[in-house]
Amino acid sequence: MLLVSGFNPSVARASGIKAYVMALSRELVRLGQDVSLLGVGSEPAEIEGMDFIPVVDSIQSSFDFVRALNRYVRNNQGLEGLVHAQRPDDLVPFHRKAKRLPKVVTLHGVHSIHVRARRGALAAWAYRRAERYSLARTAAAICVSKDTLGYFRSRYPRLMPAFKMIPAGIDLSLFIPHDKAKVREEIGIAPNCKLVTFVGRFEPEKNPGLILNEYLSLHGRHSDAHLAMIGNGQLADDLRDLSRTVKGLVDIIDPMPQEGLARFLSASNVIVVASRHEGLPTVALEALACGTPVVGTRVGILPDVIKNGSNGYVVDSLGELGRYVEKALYQTDWEVDKCRESVREFGWDRVAPAILDTYRSARKQGQGGE
Repeated sequence: MLLVSGFNPSVARASGIKAYVMALSRELVRLGQDVSLLGVGSEPAEIEGMDFIPVVDSIQSSFDFVRALNRYVRNNQGLEGLVHAQRPDDLVPFHRKAKRLPKVVTLHGVHSIHVRARRGALAAWAYRRAERYSLARTAAAICVSKDTLGYFRSRYPRLMPAFKMIPAGIDLSLFIPHDKAKVREEIGIAPNCKLVTFVGRFEPEKNPGLILNEYLSLHGRHSDAHLAMIGNGQLADDLRDLSRTVKGLVDIIDPMPQEGLARFLSASNVIVVASRHEGLPTVALEALACGTPVVGTRVGILPDVIKNGSNGYVVDSLGELGRYVEKALYQTDWEVDKCRESVREFGWDRVAPAILDTYRSARKQGQGGE
């Protein structure tokens, strides 16, 4: 089978989709599936039992990746198996030139919102046309949250049977609670500080600037509070400039491998999610698996997972974020076991078989909407 996603697996990147695809490929290989990943890079490679096939050296936009996929499919008419993409537009070349292959897409939220915010109304219009064309010809569309499922069923009611909800999985053997003091000593975090951590892309829709400003206000009341921001993106330079003006209070850290992230999440006191839109903030689930509570906005699956006072807080507005981070750090006693127990259903041992069932149904349906 072919997994399709426009990232370079050898380059560290703050991306929930990359984490999803790489973890899914490992699970599929473990379950006996032959997996190839079509992505971005310069050299083919074998990665943990998966064949990586670069279709383009580098890209400036998602449209570059679609064009590269179009060339690849045109030049490889003998493709076999099932195609699983992470965006509907990435399937367009397969719909046009490999019609006999069954196709599945995972919808990681409402992507048209992000396209409009980053590239404007015209790009969003073009994306929505590609989305409509693709979904009508896709056998199954996996939605990672109830909100995402509700949006697409409402927008495309005639395609309702194709949509199903399967959350993103997390590696419960990797994301585990660690001895906080020991891990902090290993990675150089002060033993007695209250560590607030943000992980994600430094993009406007993630609100990293708001998190930093709320933290500075918090630090004015609590000198032991410390902020770590792990990621990259268009706002990285602005965040670094601001962090230099408050030297020693904020760490801006490049994306790290999953093994390092698991330890960092375990060393943190609270994880913050301030997104305006989100399909399923995987890092929040990974943090909970590490026994660390989450304070986040009402996005994706968080309202279903977070039980206020038990494993974190869900806020109704961004204006409440700072107050509830403070409450989580200084006014609430958290139990590691309750945090971890709240996300056991998201283990890949449950999620991967559900995705395999979707593949089987897609193969039986043939081309679905064709």
